[in-house]
Amino acid sequence: MATRTRIAGWAQPDLGGEPATLQILDNGEPIARVIANQPRPDVAQAGFGEARCGFDLLIPVALPVHERHVIQVRRESDGSELNGSPIVIEAARAFDEDLQRLVRQAALGAQTNAEREATLAFLADIADQVITVYAKAESGQEQREHYARLVRRYGPSVPQQTRTPRALIIDEIVPIFGRDAGSQAVLSHAKSLQNLGYSVSFVAANDLAPEPSTCALLEKESLTVWHAPFYSCVEDVLHRQAGSFDVVYLHRIGIATRYLALARHYQPGATVLYSVADLHHQRLAGQAAFEKRPELLALSRSVRLQECTAAWQADGVLTHSPEEAEWLVKAVPQARVVCVPWSIPTRSPVKNFEKRSDIAFIGNYSHAPNLDAVRWFVETILPDLRAEYPTLTIWLVGAHLPQHLSWPEGVRIVGHVTDLDKDVLDRVRLTVAPLRFGAGIKGKVLESFAAGVPCVMTPTAAEGLKLPKTLAGLVAKDEKQLKKCILKLYANTEACQKLSKKLQAYVKSVFSEKHTTQTLQDAIRVANKKRKITENS
Repeated sequence: MATRTRIAGWAQPDLGGEPATLQILDNGEPIARVIANQPRPDVAQAGFGEARCGFDLLIPVALPVHERHVIQVRRESDGSELNGSPIVIEAARAFDEDLQRLVRQAALGAQTNAEREATLAFLADIADQVITVYAKAESGQEQREHYARLVRRYGPSVPQQTRTPRALIIDEIVPIFGRDAGSQAVLSHAKSLQNLGYSVSFVAANDLAPEPSTCALLEKESLTVWHAPFYSCVEDVLHRQAGSFDVVYLHRIGIATRYLALARHYQPGATVLYSVADLHHQRLAGQAAFEKRPELLALSRSVRLQECTAAWQADGVLTHSPEEAEWLVKAVPQARVVCVPWSIPTRSPVKNFEKRSDIAFIGNYSHAPNLDAVRWFVETILPDLRAEYPTLTIWLVGAHLPQHLSWPEGVRIVGHVTDLDKDVLDRVRLTVAPLRFGAGIKGKVLESFAAGVPCVMTPTAAEGLKLPKTLAGLVAKDEKQLKKCILKLYANTEACQKLSKKLQAYVKSVFSEKHTTQTLQDAIRVANKKRKITENS
C-alpha cells in the first residue's frame, strides 16, 4: 500500500534467509532504502514462511499533493519489483484528506498576527469564491451564462434550454411536519408549488444552522434548505442567487418587513408573495382589550401599518381566512388578495366514541390567546362540567405551559406530543377551543375536524372557517352556550358519530391538496398581472 505519507508491505527474504533490502522510488527517483525485517505473523499464517518480512515507511514530509506519484518498491539485490508495484497516486483534484492536512498545517503554522491576518484574508477570499461558484451551480446561473455565450456566438437560432421555474420560501424558522399550523401551511404551499412545476427551496432567517435531521426530512420531499456554511443570511441567498427565482414567498409580517425590498432588488423578475398567516394586529388589539393594556394597542396600530404596507408592496397577498381577505381588500384596495387554504389530510372514520371519556385543549401556550383561553376555561367552564360529570377531565396538550401555574382536579397536563392523532385525537371524545381573542384560521381546530373529533369553540376560534349549517352548532356565542354545547355533545356519543363524518367531509371539500394548489395558482396569476401593470406604468 502507498499513500502520500506512508508506504508499507512485505517481501520474502533473500537466498540464505537474510531479510530483503528494498529501494523505494517516486517517479523513478529513489526516496528511501528499507529492510523488510518487521514482524508480519499474518504472512507466516498464510503459508509464506518467515514472520519477520515486513516494512512500513512513514514519510516525514508528505509527498506533494498537486503532483502525480508513481511509487515503486524493488529488491536492491536484483532490481525486481514486489508484487503490487507500482502504485499510482494521482494528483489531488478534490479536497481530499492529504490536501486538508496540508492546508491545515500551513494555516496553523503562522507565527505572527500579521501572518495570521494574511492567512485569514486568503482563506476568506477562497471561501467566498467557492461559495459563489456553488451558488451559481445551484441557481442554474452557470447554464444561463453558457447559453448566453452560445447565443452571442451562433445567434438566436441556438435551441432554448428548458428550465424548471424556482420558488424561494423565506420564514423565521425551518418548517417541521406536525409542529404548528404555520409549518403545516408553509409545507402544504410548498407541495402545491411543486405540483405547479416549481423547484422549491427554503431559508430560515432566524436559524441558518438547522438540525440535519430536519433538513433530511425536507430533502426527502425534494425540498432544498439553504443554510450555513454556504450562506450567512437571507440576503446572502438572494444576492448570490440573484435573478434566479421566479417566485419569492415571504411568510408572516416580520419576514415581509425585513426582506420584501431585498427580494425586489436581487430578484427583479420574481413574483413576490406575502403570506399573511394571520393579521397579527387584530390579535394584539383583542389582547389589549381583554387585558386592558394600552401599550399593546399602540403596538397593534404599528403592526397594522406594517401589514398594510407589505400588502401594498407585494405582487400578491395570501391569506387563509376569508374574513381577513375581505378586511385587506377594504384596507388596501391596490392589493391583490387571494384566500389560499392549506391542505389537511383526513383520518379514517371514528367508530369508538362510546369508549372515550375526556376532552382536550390543544395549542402552544407561548401564544397569548391559547394561555388566556385555557385559564379562562379551567376557572369558569370546567367546574360546571365536572358538576354534571365528576370524572370528566380536560387534557392540556401542547408545549410551553408555564410551570408556575397550579391546576385544579380534573386537569391533566399532557404537554408536547410527537403524534397528535395517536396520543390525543384517537383517545378523546371532544376538543375545545374557547379563544377570547386571536386572528386567522386555527390549525388545531382543523386537525380535530380532520380526525373526525368534534371541536366546540367560540366565534373567535371559528373565524375564517365559514362552517355549513350542519356544523354551525359547534360555535358557542357566550359562556352559557359553551357549557351547554359541551355537555350536550359529551352526553350523546351518537351525535358525535354523526358529526364526525360531516367534519371530515367539510375538511375534504375545503382543505384538499387539489383546492390548495388551484387557489395558489390563481394567486400567482393575479400577482403576475399586478407586477406587469406596475412594470409598464
